[in-house]
Amino acid sequence: MSVPANEIEIFIILITTVFLLAPITLVLFVSQYNLRKKRHSEEKVMMQQNYEMEIAKARVEVHEQTLQTVGADLHDHIGQLLSLTNFTLKSVDELNPDKTREKIDSAIALTSKSIQELRLLGKLLQGEQLIRDGLSKSIRYELDWLERLGKLKIEYHDNNPSAKSGLDANKELMVFRIFQEIINNILRHAEATVMAVTLTYLDDMLELQVTDDGVGFDVPLAQATSPNMGLFNMQYRAKMINGSAVIESGAERGTVVKLTVPYDIIT
Repeated sequence: MSVPANEIEIFIILITTVFLLAPITLVLFVSQYNLRKKRHSEEKVMMQQNYEMEIAKARVEVHEQTLQTVGADLHDHIGQLLSLTNFTLKSVDELNPDKTREKIDSAIALTSKSIQELRLLGKLLQGEQLIRDGLSKSIRYELDWLERLGKLKIEYHDNNPSAKSGLDANKELMVFRIFQEIINNILRHAEATVMAVTLTYLDDMLELQVTDDGVGFDVPLAQATSPNMGLFNMQYRAKMINGSAVIESGAERGTVVKLTVPYDIIT
C-alpha cells in the first residue's frame, strides 16, 4: 500500500521543522537561563553593596551619636562637677583649718567623681571596641548614661550577660544602632517615665525587646506621615541582617519594639 506523496511531503516538513526549532528553542532556553543567572548575580552584588553601605552608615551614626552623648555629658554633667570643684576650692579659708579640711575632702570627692564620669565617657568613645567586647556590655553602657540623665526609670534584663551573641561584628553593630534609634524615639516622642530592655539569647536567634510606658502612637499613621521617627530605618536594617523589627503601640498604651535576628551559626 503506497503512501500519498502529499502526506510524505507534510511528514518531511514536520520533521524538518522539529529539527530546526529544537536548536532554536535550546539556544533561547540557554540564553534565558544565562540572563536570569546574570541578573541574579547582579542583584547579589547590589545587595552586598547596599549592605556594606548600610553598615558604613550605621558605623558613622553610632560615632555621631557617641559624640553627641559625650558633648552633652561634658557640658551638662562633668562641667557642673568641675565648676563645683572649682567653687569649693576657691572658698577655702586658710584661717579656718576645720572647714578647710572639709572643703578639700569635698573637692577630692568631686574630682574622683569627675574621673569616674570621664572613664565612662571613654568607654562610650571606644564605640566599635565596645561592640567587640559584647553587645550586652554596649547596651549596658548606653543605659548607664541614659539613667544618669534622670529622665527615665530603666529596667534591664539579660538572660546570659557573658554569652556570645552568635552574630558577626557587623550585625552586632547594626543591632546596636537600631537600639540607639529606639532610645532616640523614646526620648523625643514617648514622654515615658519607665523603660524596660530585655536581651534574650535563644537557641537559634537573638531577641531584643524595648518597652516604654509613654503616650504611644498609631504605628501605620506614623510610618506614613512621620518618616523622621526612624521606624522605616529600624525595619529596613533589621531586614538587611535577616531579622525583623515588630512595633506595637497605641494611644496611651506605650510602645513595644521587638527585634529578632537569627544567628549566623547555631550555638
